[in-house]
Amino acid sequence: MTEKKDRTNSTEMTNGKEKNDKPGRAESPDKSVKPQHSGKLSFRTKLSYGVGGVADEAMYTLSGTFLMFFLTSAAGIPPSAAGIIVAIGPLWEVICGATVGYLSDHMESRYGKRKPFLMAAAVPVSIVITLLFTAIHASMIIKVIYYAAMTLLFWQSFAMFFVPYMTWGSDLTDDYHERTVLRTYAFLFNKVGMTLGMVLPSVMVDWLMNRGMSLQFSWTALGAVVGVLSGGALLYCALTIHISDRPDFKKDPNRGRLLDPRQLGVMMKEYVRIFELRPIHFIIGASVLYLIGNTFFCADRVYFFTYNMGFSAGTISILMLLITVASVVLAPILTFICGRIDKKNVATVGILVTGILLALGWFIDVDSFMDCCVICLIYSVGNTCYWQLMPSMIYDVCEAEELAYGERHSGQVMSLQALSESMASAIGSVILGIGLQAAGFQESQGVQPASAMEGISDFFTLAPGVCMIAVAFVMARHPINQHSFQRIKDGLDQLHQGITIDLSEYMDIFGKSFVRRRKHSKMHTEEIQ
Repeated sequence: MTEKKDRTNSTEMTNGKEKNDKPGRAESPDKSVKPQHSGKLSFRTKLSYGVGGVADEAMYTLSGTFLMFFLTSAAGIPPSAAGIIVAIGPLWEVICGATVGYLSDHMESRYGKRKPFLMAAAVPVSIVITLLFTAIHASMIIKVIYYAAMTLLFWQSFAMFFVPYMTWGSDLTDDYHERTVLRTYAFLFNKVGMTLGMVLPSVMVDWLMNRGMSLQFSWTALGAVVGVLSGGALLYCALTIHISDRPDFKKDPNRGRLLDPRQLGVMMKEYVRIFELRPIHFIIGASVLYLIGNTFFCADRVYFFTYNMGFSAGTISILMLLITVASVVLAPILTFICGRIDKKNVATVGILVTGILLALGWFIDVDSFMDCCVICLIYSVGNTCYWQLMPSMIYDVCEAEELAYGERHSGQVMSLQALSESMASAIGSVILGIGLQAAGFQESQGVQPASAMEGISDFFTLAPGVCMIAVAFVMARHPINQHSFQRIKDGLDQLHQGITIDLSEYMDIFGKSFVRRRKHSKMHTEEIQ
């Protein structure tokens, strides 16, 4: 009779494996993905990693800020249809991101687990961005099909590198504060990407059209420039970091395909187990709420500046640049503060204050350039807190997973975060599109009715403000801070030394119900054995 054994459902763990006191029973392999460096990283490594942030921010910001505007104002697609097109991309990225996260966790190559995905994505990224922002002349049905297909390919190429890139940061170091420093480098280069995706489009398209170029050529040229620079950033990042390289790697001839239908069940089981972790609930909850609000603000601000304020492309670019500059200035300040105050508290307070001030802005008539500057500066505070500190907080969940299960799946943890971001972007885009249509927005008119401008104003201040206030309350309950993270690392040190640990000592992190389930699972496993 074949023995049954669940090697992953043990509450008491030893050295990353199930405690095994019975003779003749083989130990389970250790599948942990441990950081290659447990302390400070070199300046070159942090710089190279940061450069990769140009690509994800350029693509994310370009899509979030201008795709719906491009579809409605340049391609001539109604807002409700445009909102659905924009939404299906992130939904498709949910599937792609989950798959890529699993593949990167199980990848074995001479370049490590994450780098090959960045290298593979560079060329597709360059091509797809160009095609997505190419204005075509065709029937409405053909347009919808074309832009829906390009949107899917856009997010598929994005998923190919985003999860491995983000996960790579958790692999490079397990130091609590160094992760924040590493993300500061990434965040600063994110602002370069933000300039490409948020400032350059208005300037470049307007400049080309003023020199006699067609609208179609101008947007295509813009897409090509952003695409090439994004792909180049990915290649530079991948080719200049060597910590994770394995020059002596030899492929196992008996190793099967990385992903086949039989492994889909295993992949789903691993995701379910990760989602059972209490810390991931708060991370995903906060991310969904923030990204819905962020989608409202980012996609709506172009409408607000264009239709409500009547600003020129040059003025809009100045406001976009203001957000970028403010974020760059705030980034090192946040890093300095996080060296003295827990990053969880810094993020919570920063986002809460931003939400309150944005919501209050709804009661004030924003009717001047200076008013818009103030709103943009307020937004920059919460935006910097989220994008600089949240990834670092997600990294810390990877150690919590290893402590709970004896295995680490960093790529899959990060892909769940990416999943929440994609879902939130899709939800926010649909709500915005439907909201603008219900308010009476007319895509073919240069001047909008009063009801439409009122709806645009609501999505510019009140809606994102309420979302950010909710984010702060969720983040305040997140169970991992600097003190609890150190306890997790101490527990992992004991685990790696072969010392048995009891998860009930970490009940404040994992929750009573999770610990009880793990104990019940262990007892059930021992009965079967």
